[in-house]
Amino acid sequence: MAVTLTGQEGGLWNVATRGSTHRFDLDAMTVTRIPGESSSPTVNDRPRPLLEIVHCTVGARGYWLMSPDPDEVDYLEHYWHLSSTIQSIDPAPSD
Repeated sequence: MAVTLTGQEGGLWNVATRGSTHRFDLDAMTVTRIPGESSSPTVNDRPRPLLEIVHCTVGARGYWLMSPDPDEVDYLEHYWHLSSTIQSIDPAPSD
């Protein structure tokens, strides 16, 4: 288990929060939110190009920035996600 994820690590990572899991593919620089049973769906529940991991540490809320879709770039600079408290950060198996 890692304590912090910066984006420099490479590989696949599962970041578990209180309600969801976020799968980071740091080789492809994408992140996908996988909502838990009690979580509502969001626009981040699909692979999105990852711009920056601002903060991702166990015991704190996570915050990262993602690119908008090509048809959104004229009016949207980026998507952002502020997670609930991060419970764990673990290497993920390849699909």
